[in-house]
Amino acid sequence: MKIVSQTTTELRLQSSVNRQRLVLPAVMLGVVVVGLGIAVVAGAVNIPLLLILGLVGGLGGTILNDECKSEVLTLDRGTDQIQCDRKTLWGTQQWQWPLSTLQDVSVVTRQRRRKKANGNQGTQWFYSIQFVAQGQAPQELLYSHDGDRVNATYRTIHDFLKATQAQTHLPSGRGTGLNITSDYERWRQTMFTRSPEQAGGVSAERDRVYGVLMDVGMVDSSTSQLWAISMSAWLSGEADFFPTPGGAVIGLGSEPQVAEAAQTILQLAQTARADASRLPDQALPDQPDLVQFWLFTPGGVYGVADMLQRLRVPSNAWGQMFQQFSLIRQVAEQQLEQR
Repeated sequence: MKIVSQTTTELRLQSSVNRQRLVLPAVMLGVVVVGLGIAVVAGAVNIPLLLILGLVGGLGGTILNDECKSEVLTLDRGTDQIQCDRKTLWGTQQWQWPLSTLQDVSVVTRQRRRKKANGNQGTQWFYSIQFVAQGQAPQELLYSHDGDRVNATYRTIHDFLKATQAQTHLPSGRGTGLNITSDYERWRQTMFTRSPEQAGGVSAERDRVYGVLMDVGMVDSSTSQLWAISMSAWLSGEADFFPTPGGAVIGLGSEPQVAEAAQTILQLAQTARADASRLPDQALPDQPDLVQFWLFTPGGVYGVADMLQRLRVPSNAWGQMFQQFSLIRQVAEQQLEQR
């Protein structure tokens, strides 16, 4: 596939028909037509001849149908859509998903055993790109014999998704209209001022993640009032649970399962830090189901935001961190019920 257009919000790729690969099926179909015409003129039409011509014609038609396929793949952040239009001899086939549901993009291969000219058995490889999204059957692009070109297409898609994620998946809400108590505001301020040493880290390790704060946007279904749940995890194993309207549980690290979850979160955050971006403020979610991660390092605060539906399936480090924070929330809510 080749790049048709690429901006910060849209990537469009197109595969074209290789005209050279149409020669063989065209010749085969031509032989069938000419052979059948000669047989009719000579009055030599018989069942064996029809079977042979039908076999050659069927094979030629199958090859022609495969080689005439082409695709246009569009990834659009602006409309939150990924769409593939596949043109064939029988019309256009299309599939499209919300881009925000995309969970994985990978190169897939297939092999076919074939007999070489020297009589030995060989393996022929075919390559394609597969897309996986939540609640959807996996979709694949057309298969190609050219593995290098497929890998180049994969890298283009991967780089586009990574670059646009850095631009669009950032905490950006101001918490306007959220139900927030003064106790929560004071607690949140301490999260952003906690030193590495207070959290079990060392200031000299500039890129070491020593704390993670996660915000989840919520809404009251009866009043449509926006609020949020925030949870923290630190290198020391300490953790907190604090909804913006109140009802906090502070100091959950004494629970072994919480301390273990906090350590796992910090390990995952360290592997994912390269995908996060430096942030200048302390924004809160401004919409329901928006999840924000804040990664604290001695070198600065980094952040990433994503929608809840993507994180419920732990296909990457962010989804796995969300699952670990869910365990912390369960323990906190159990303690609140016992009060």
